[in-house]
Amino acid sequence: MQHSESSSSPVDIAIVGGGASGVLLAAQLVRKSRLRVALVERGNHPGLGVAYSTHCLHHLLNVRASDMTALADEPEHFVDWLARDGRGYGRADFVPRAIYGSYLQDLLAESIQRSDGRLRVVTGDVTAIHDRQIGVELDIEGQPPLRARKAVLATGHRPPSKDSGAYHGNPWRDEAIAGLAPEGSILLIGTSLTMIDVLLSLLEQGHAGPIVALSRRGLVPHRHPPAPLPSPKVDTSDLFEGSLSQRTHRFRAKLRDGLGWPGLMQLLRPHNNELWHGLNLDQRKRFLRHLRPWWDIHRHRVAPQIGEQIDAAKARGQLSIVSGRIEIGQATDDKVEVTIVRRGSDVRETRSFDRVVDCRGPRNEVDVHVPLHAQLVKDGKLRPDSLNQGLDVAVDEALIGRDGTPSDRLYVLGPPTRGRYTEIVAIPDIRLQAADVAKGLIAALR
Repeated sequence: MQHSESSSSPVDIAIVGGGASGVLLAAQLVRKSRLRVALVERGNHPGLGVAYSTHCLHHLLNVRASDMTALADEPEHFVDWLARDGRGYGRADFVPRAIYGSYLQDLLAESIQRSDGRLRVVTGDVTAIHDRQIGVELDIEGQPPLRARKAVLATGHRPPSKDSGAYHGNPWRDEAIAGLAPEGSILLIGTSLTMIDVLLSLLEQGHAGPIVALSRRGLVPHRHPPAPLPSPKVDTSDLFEGSLSQRTHRFRAKLRDGLGWPGLMQLLRPHNNELWHGLNLDQRKRFLRHLRPWWDIHRHRVAPQIGEQIDAAKARGQLSIVSGRIEIGQATDDKVEVTIVRRGSDVRETRSFDRVVDCRGPRNEVDVHVPLHAQLVKDGKLRPDSLNQGLDVAVDEALIGRDGTPSDRLYVLGPPTRGRYTEIVAIPDIRLQAADVAKGLIAALR
């Protein structure tokens, strides 16, 4: 892949972040326009981001290959790539995420080639974005400033917390479990998809010691059925109206009538944003506080073979799932002291682990410790959404500033728009958003 050495010549659109979201947008812009685009990525491997930079072949996509195209208007794009790639995966398979990362890198390389010099990759961390007379100027570490008519923040995920000795706040780095003795004890904080990733990495490297996974409710994602389900013919329109408790009651009634979680979630999958936008702010808060954990374990399921590995680790006594609260005590280079209070108990258990990894999932909220966020907040260009899930954005993904006015120069894509969509972490969602954002930008700059 060709990286540009200089970022000085102006472009029409600067995309801040070269992970999956940024690559999906760049591919759309190249295909649909003659605009000049710069994709600014802080790391040396654009296209991968957090999710697809894994080397562990047990880390599988949570969606079958047939629904993992990167391009909203080319439904067979990924399946065709797999067929050419010759690795033996088909449409119904849950493909390793590392292979999907190769697909995204190929898509970026192909987009660069197709663009005839209109798309370039700039390597560096964007630390500030300033208004200029006909657009914006980006400060990029180690590069000259980059001028653009518009900029899109596609900055993806940040880790849950900071590292401290044997406590690792970034679960996606190899260092999180590197150097842990095969018989060592490890505590994973969180029991959702991030925990499963770390568990699979541990098992792949032959870890034999005890693994404890803890969350408030101790809920673990369910698994997909072995084969794709035909979509049931059921009317779900009553789930889109009434109070949250009425909707929940009707939802449970459909489950009792034999529809089952997998079938119902499959029916609702294309309409999740509509469901979310039909709730008022108070209902959204109640959903996040009380229902979200149960929704997530059924909505964000794992491949059947991953479910089998989790069950096997529990059956042999290696993996324990605990529901409760945790307090982190002293952390040295080789031990972390913790206090656990199990759900329904007041007893405080003090325990020592050789390693603790924070697996509570990615953060997308406004964080003034991030230099770009700090500058945009200071300049009044950025504010949190009403649920503090991510950045506040308008209907067209324009960034909303302190005074409530949407920007006509700054836009947001992917996980940082979580407050508006609540579910915007999966490729099937982001590719639609990328196509919409591209369409809007092209129209605005025509």
